[in-house]
Amino acid sequence: MALTMPSGPKRQHNGWLWGRFWLQARQMAAGVALALTSAYGVSSAAAQTSPVQTCQLGDLRLESGSVIPNVRMTYITHGTLNAERSNAILSIHGLRGNRDAQSFLAGPGKAFDTDHYFVIQPDTLGVASTNPNATTSPTRSGMNMSFPRFTLRDMVNAEHRLVTECLNVRHLVAVTGISMGGNASMQWAVSYPDFMDAVIPVVPMAQASRQDAFIWELARQAIMLDPKWRDGAYPADDPPRRGVGVGINIQNAFGFSAESFAEMFRDRAAVDRFVATTSEQLGATTDGRDWIYRTWAIVDHDIAAAPPFNGDLRAAARSIHARLLLIPNCFDQLHTPGAGGVMEVAANAPTAKIADIDDTLGHSGNNSPRGVTVITAEVRDLLQRISDGRPGFNGPRFPRHWVRADRCPG
Repeated sequence: MALTMPSGPKRQHNGWLWGRFWLQARQMAAGVALALTSAYGVSSAAAQTSPVQTCQLGDLRLESGSVIPNVRMTYITHGTLNAERSNAILSIHGLRGNRDAQSFLAGPGKAFDTDHYFVIQPDTLGVASTNPNATTSPTRSGMNMSFPRFTLRDMVNAEHRLVTECLNVRHLVAVTGISMGGNASMQWAVSYPDFMDAVIPVVPMAQASRQDAFIWELARQAIMLDPKWRDGAYPADDPPRRGVGVGINIQNAFGFSAESFAEMFRDRAAVDRFVATTSEQLGATTDGRDWIYRTWAIVDHDIAAAPPFNGDLRAAARSIHARLLLIPNCFDQLHTPGAGGVMEVAANAPTAKIADIDDTLGHSGNNSPRGVTVITAEVRDLLQRISDGRPGFNGPRFPRHWVRADRCPG
């Protein structure tokens, strides 16, 4: 059965399209061919979406000392901000995502229930979406490869300015994010420890592993070896689409478990067809320059890198004041919970819990029916405890099926 992809503007806004596409393949392999919108609950969340808004931040000073001029951040919101401005949740997207990527979790009765909460979903600094109206990036700034390198702390600082300067929100109920957004939410917990009641990172890392550095360097090389890369000076109408598609697929090869590959593809020919199709489509919907800058930020990521922690991950974890609900996936081969520091942070943060998605889809398991069920149950329970003024979490600190707290089950 052929796989189909959305076209036109909808394609550009579908930040987690890869995960959704893989899940569609899984469903087709099982003989369940569902439309993307019904499979992921996109349509009901989209109905709650505000028009795209823009926050003008002016100059953004980076921790390197460099300055990005005229920075703007685009964002959407779900729900209504209450009179006290006290019901806001910040939801941060991943590497290829954009402002719409988290919308499947926001809406009436969903994990982030918009009958009660005001959910802010920004296009984060350097967003790799090909949408020309997104947040400032190397490409949209016109600076291209002269754009200064930024870190996840710089991204978080820009998000903090968006929330405080443009929305006049001084405290958040929660900060959450998926993948790179999960990494950023962990950085929020350290950089602004009293700014939120809870931090909910999904398939995150506290620090990049050497394996991740290896994976993303290979992916960047695939893009830069495309003749159309032109040292990053490619024109808008002739980008290195092939290199971008192959590069992202190198990353995605580690985002799924061996079990998921066996489940989704009957034979080698099916794999080859899928690689060819997705490489073309990923390359057409991702800006290579911007994606490369964001992967540099990922591989430099470490919540303990900045003073006063100076590389001490346990000390950084102990500094977290918010309730920390970590939602990794033990089948994730891209952001592995052990190597990425998730276990160490959970063991040392004052109030922390791990809820394992435990889905063979791996890094994109957050989009699976099981992943959405786990996330929704855990998030709704935590938010209700916060609303009721009850401390801590329900249930065990580590999953009951784990033999050891410091590693995923074998």
